[in-house]
Amino acid sequence: MSDDTYALAAASQQTIAAWHRALPAADVPALTALLTEDVTFFSPTVQSPIRGREATLLVLRTVAEVLQNIRYRRILAGGPCEAALEFSAEIGKLPLNGINLMRFDADGRIREFEVMMRPLRSLSAVADAVGNRVAPRMLELKLKASPGNV
Repeated sequence: MSDDTYALAAASQQTIAAWHRALPAADVPALTALLTEDVTFFSPTVQSPIRGREATLLVLRTVAEVLQNIRYRRILAGGPCEAALEFSAEIGKLPLNGINLMRFDADGRIREFEVMMRPLRSLSAVADAVGNRVAPRMLELKLKASPGNV
């Protein structure tokens, strides 16, 4: 049987440690430092990826405000620059479990970020709470990013 475990690069490990402090605290300056400028965020609630640091930060800050008791349970490495972070939290009285899939650049900054959550009822509550708060600003950011498409 082969050993399929991987070791995370030191820079990726440092980013994850900083992430564990920054996200639950909604620490925007710390989160900003962890993301590449052109980060791609895959949300469990929208079809298209969210591109760019500003839009990703908007969603992350809002998620941190909406979720309570964010706890990271384990980290699974998929290589030196890939990790899955298992977490649990609550939204109101609903329990929530999820996975953050992260890809890091050579400096350890997050260049790709995907979230999966369950159960459906909790995911729906997150989608409603976050969507209602970010929708107007997200539209502004999309228009700003592509002024020729107005």
